[in-house]
Amino acid sequence: MSSTRPIIVTVLRHGEVAGRAQVFRGISDVPLTPQGIAQMNATLARWATPAFDVLATSPLRRCRSFAADYAAHSGVPLLDMPCFSELSFGEWEELTPDEAAQRDPASYRAFRDSHGVHPPPHGESLTALRSRVMQGWLEWMNHDCGAQRLLVTHAGVMRALLMELFGFTPAQAFQIALPEAACLRISHLHGQPPFLLGIN
Repeated sequence: MSSTRPIIVTVLRHGEVAGRAQVFRGISDVPLTPQGIAQMNATLARWATPAFDVLATSPLRRCRSFAADYAAHSGVPLLDMPCFSELSFGEWEELTPDEAAQRDPASYRAFRDSHGVHPPPHGESLTALRSRVMQGWLEWMNHDCGAQRLLVTHAGVMRALLMELFGFTPAQAFQIALPEAACLRISHLHGQPPFLLGIN
């Protein structure tokens, strides 16, 4: 692949999942609903031309199941990349924010006020998430596997990319709505700053 040819990455958030809505769902491994699959297909219908050369995915089921089906149908290789898993919320997994605040008032305030820099109890900090996402991103960009790429992942990973690649502050990144099946489009050219082509 020529170094003068940009890599275009479509970063797709998973769609609706089974279980309670509006909870801290990080490493909890829940499946997509039929509606979630439809949401993701609808988003990709706008961006799948030209065809993707390679797909990468979080190994969590709400991402990988869709990515595996899409890769099999499209006949393109699929990479499992744990670096693109969601933030671990530790003891707050599957709790609503109100439930977490009632359970751990001081920790919740610190988490909220720092936009995740202060981690949940036994969870992962935003700093750690950003580090592993960026390391994985750079490794993937340096791997010669095609110029049109799809990454199926989570809102936390998308926010980490906005911070690491484009200088968003945590406060700014968390103000951006990333609903189910949201999408980022990023152009990466070796030796040049990345370019954000679009959000949602």
